[in-house]
Amino acid sequence: MVRNNIPIVKPGDPSPTSTGNFKVYSISHFIMTFDIGIITLVLIGIGYLIIGNPSDSNLPEWLVVIPIFLGSMIFSAYFNKDAIKGKSPAKRILGLIIVDNKTGEIANPIKSVIRNITLVFWPIEVIFSLISPNRRIGDFIAGTKVISDNQTLKTELKIVDIIIALIIGMIVIFLIMILPYGIREFNKIE
Repeated sequence: MVRNNIPIVKPGDPSPTSTGNFKVYSISHFIMTFDIGIITLVLIGIGYLIIGNPSDSNLPEWLVVIPIFLGSMIFSAYFNKDAIKGKSPAKRILGLIIVDNKTGEIANPIKSVIRNITLVFWPIEVIFSLISPNRRIGDFIAGTKVISDNQTLKTELKIVDIIIALIIGMIVIFLIMILPYGIREFNKIE
C-alpha cells in the first residue's frame, strides 16, 4: 500500500521497509521540529513583549529557571510524540502504530518515551534502521515495534502514564542542557 508516495506496510506486517523507516523518521522529525519551533518562537515573542530585552531587564536572575523549565517541557514533547495511543503525527498520517513487542498491545506512554530517548543519537538510529529495518535501537530498549495500524487495537489513556512520560522527557532534556556545564566544571577540576 502507498499513501502520499510513501510505502506503507500491510496490516500485520512487522514494520516499514528500511526506506519507509527513513521516511517515517524524516517526516516525524520535520513535523515535531516545526511544531516545537513555532511554539518556542511564540513564547520568546511573548517574553520580549512582557519584559523586553532580557539583558536590559531588572528582573531577578533566578527567573532564568522559568524559561529553562518551559523549554524542557516543550522539547519533552519530541520524546513524547508517540505517547498518545502509540502514534506520532507522522505515524497517524502513514497509518502506523507502536505496539509492545511481546503482547502486541499499544505501547504505553512510558515505553514510547523510552523508545524515543535514543533519537538524541538520530544518525546512529538511521544507520541501525538500514541494518535492522524492522526495529530501531529504541524499539529493542523499550520492547516495542512499529506495525501498520489496522484500527483494531484499542487502549485507555492513563493520565498518570502520560505525566510520568513527560517528566522522563523533561529530565532527559534537562540533563542534555546541563551537560556542557558539567563538562566545563569537570575540566576546571583537573
